[in-house]
Amino acid sequence: MIVSPPSATFEAARREGLPSGSRLQSTQLSNGLQVLAAEVPEARRLRLVGAVGVGYLDEPMAYRGLAHLLEHALFLGSDAFPGESELSQWVGHLGGRYNASTDETTTDVHLHLPPGAAEEGLARLVDLLCRPLLVPERIEHEVGVLDAEYRARLADPALHRLAALGRLYRPGHPARACHAGNQVTLGQDAGRLVDQLHDFHRRHYRPERMALVMLGPLPLENQLELLKRQGHEIHAAAASPSSYECWGRTSRWGEPSGVAWCLPQRLASSSPTSTLELLWPLPEGLARAHPEWLAALAARLADGSLASTLQTSFGLEALDVSLSSKGVGQALGIRLGLAELKPHHGDDTASLSTLLATLLATCHAALDRALQQRLPRPPRVTSDLDDWPRRQALRLVTHAQHPEAVYTMPPRAAFATWLTRGQCRWLWHCPSPRESIGDIAWKTLEETGTRYCRLSLSPPLQVSALPPRAAPRIASEPSPSTAWHSMPGCLQHDRHLALWWGWPTWPTDEPEASWCLGWPADPTGHVLRLAHWQRRCLALRQAAAAHDLTLMTGSDHRGDWLLAWGDPSRLPSVVEQALGQWSTTRRDDSPAMSHPATGLIAQRLLCELETSPIPGATGSTTPHSGIAKPTPTLLCWARGSLDAEAARQQAHRFAGLLPNEPPWHTEPPVSSERETIWLTPQGTDQAVMLDIAGRDDTPRSRFLLQLVAQCHDAAFQHAMRQRHGFGYVAAVRYREAAGWPRLGYVVQSPHASVETVRLAIDDFLQDQGVSLAPLESTDFSQRLGRLAASQARPETRLEGILRIWQALRHRQLRAIAPEADDASWQVPPWEEEQEVLAALVASDLTALADALVVASLPRRWWLHAPQ
Repeated sequence: MIVSPPSATFEAARREGLPSGSRLQSTQLSNGLQVLAAEVPEARRLRLVGAVGVGYLDEPMAYRGLAHLLEHALFLGSDAFPGESELSQWVGHLGGRYNASTDETTTDVHLHLPPGAAEEGLARLVDLLCRPLLVPERIEHEVGVLDAEYRARLADPALHRLAALGRLYRPGHPARACHAGNQVTLGQDAGRLVDQLHDFHRRHYRPERMALVMLGPLPLENQLELLKRQGHEIHAAAASPSSYECWGRTSRWGEPSGVAWCLPQRLASSSPTSTLELLWPLPEGLARAHPEWLAALAARLADGSLASTLQTSFGLEALDVSLSSKGVGQALGIRLGLAELKPHHGDDTASLSTLLATLLATCHAALDRALQQRLPRPPRVTSDLDDWPRRQALRLVTHAQHPEAVYTMPPRAAFATWLTRGQCRWLWHCPSPRESIGDIAWKTLEETGTRYCRLSLSPPLQVSALPPRAAPRIASEPSPSTAWHSMPGCLQHDRHLALWWGWPTWPTDEPEASWCLGWPADPTGHVLRLAHWQRRCLALRQAAAAHDLTLMTGSDHRGDWLLAWGDPSRLPSVVEQALGQWSTTRRDDSPAMSHPATGLIAQRLLCELETSPIPGATGSTTPHSGIAKPTPTLLCWARGSLDAEAARQQAHRFAGLLPNEPPWHTEPPVSSERETIWLTPQGTDQAVMLDIAGRDDTPRSRFLLQLVAQCHDAAFQHAMRQRHGFGYVAAVRYREAAGWPRLGYVVQSPHASVETVRLAIDDFLQDQGVSLAPLESTDFSQRLGRLAASQARPETRLEGILRIWQALRHRQLRAIAPEADDASWQVPPWEEEQEVLAALVASDLTALADALVVASLPRRWWLHAPQ
């Protein structure tokens, strides 16, 4: 058994970006299984991940989609838990969630559960992974589900990107083919298919190719004990070693070149947006040997300088640098999101080939400069606790399959032959074939309908790179010479400025502070305005990250806001520049950006719950008392290692950067209760969502709607998928729009008509909407307790700052501001929420369900049908 030294547990957790006070330890069991435990004292939920080092490049070409089908089949019953929907019902009852994914070389299953469910959750996860039943009748039905999923994803640009990317690979390599899986690729013989699944599982689901990761508040020692006990249940003898190595893991790349692609004709978009990806493939062993050097190189390319350079001549919306873009294996990648592929000024008749060549030359020059410069230290790791266990599990199984190679050459010299212009491949997503270069003929991939053409800028065009520009300068201001202290509270409140200062404090080794600013703005154009603002702040956001600063910008029906967090001496510079970009955005007369639809139609519908006007909203019913004060032009909250007097001075500076005009009315826009909205067609599926809003935006309404979603989700999914057979997408999801609670009952179907699905949703609510809500007192108390745990103290500092900030925005705009001289903080929002939860009773949930069924709550239908 290999165990990390206990003395390293705190340091390892810090390096991996876990919150202060966390502990981390990994172990390899005698059967070869890798396990990792992370104790995060502030974690409200338990995260469990099981990963296997097998993906779609390992499956036989005669059964493309087999790895994906096996991932689905894992959830159809196992030895100890044979029920077909047993896991989903158990997780739903606990108020948790689960998901799984299959990638090129890895498969993972992840569960989010209450901490008390650790032992049973781990037992279910291990049984699911290692002892699936693979019942033929269930498998045959799941092939139909997979086929529906495949057809739905034919409307997703992500699938067409992978199809086009394959044109850069060697002929015959499995990565060139589509591995999503459907009725055709998985064959017509159900018996042989099940045999293939059993064989694939025996070959690859072996303990030495697997990893289990747990993150939660449980003590590290308890987590390790659970992981070891369940991990030893995976018997190495039960799995036969693989008799072959899939050549899909060998080098996939053809000769360096470029490929342009666009969506099938039926999905063609008039949007001018495009994406250009530059890729430099890297040897797997070399990349794993020097991860910190590569991370530093990526940080240099994303420090704001390249973004500033490109934005002088192009409508650059996004610039991402990664070391593992989806579908490319190990490679350095630069992804450019472009509002339109034409210059801002100058010669508008420049050919597309010239524009592409300029973009490529500028990125190549930036890489050349980075390789010559002294690289910065890798950026500070800030981990998303939801994603962290999954990334760790995938890392463990990947490393387990590849013994570490020893490279004696320094990394700069070792990568010199790989990070050159001659080794670059590029992929351009253009809006339509009409944007083609010259007379190059477009081709169509038969299976997916993806249109593509191979491009080569040879003989090389004599195009120069754009002159490099420096990243936005983040100035540092000296701390005030005299300290002036004040108790946390409201330092000022008038019609121009409301300034809150102080609280909460967290233990930290370094000075850190945060500024949150919000101001009223036109609620009808907030989505487009935010997109423009984020585009203008792209280089600033990257420059801030290079200084370990966080900059977030937001906009909703209450107004616009920003958050800056990090070194207190540099925050004023970041805030002032972000406000300057917002002021420029208000005067921006550029055409509205129209982005092509991405993802599943159901995902698009659920996103509408967070951005569209609330159906039938009439304002908050929160009771207030006191003397009303006008809404201020600027609301500020400063906290951390920041002097109160300095905060006051800086807040006045910030207020002077905003226009002095009457604030906008900030109530959410009201729309008719029975409104029906049709989405712009995307693909061939039908989709329907019933959007139901709470009566108000109080914590009570938010919690009751969350409980309704928990009660309805599993039954709704079963009714729509199994009983009606509509397709693989059917769910009840809770969302919020500017704090306003909303439920979405969403179904996506490849064959049922919109009206059929709509009637089925109505029938479900009439038949089961109320009957599912009355809970036994014990069950209700348990659900309430789990909801209370999920709403408890913040898990991370950033979450805590955001929760307090949004509560302050809500109170400032809705409630009565206290007088400055006696103002103090009320209880934290999470403590207030706990009081609301403690007051709920089972009859409250029944009453809300009844109101939902009789349609007394605001509602709206969202519909989608093919062209």
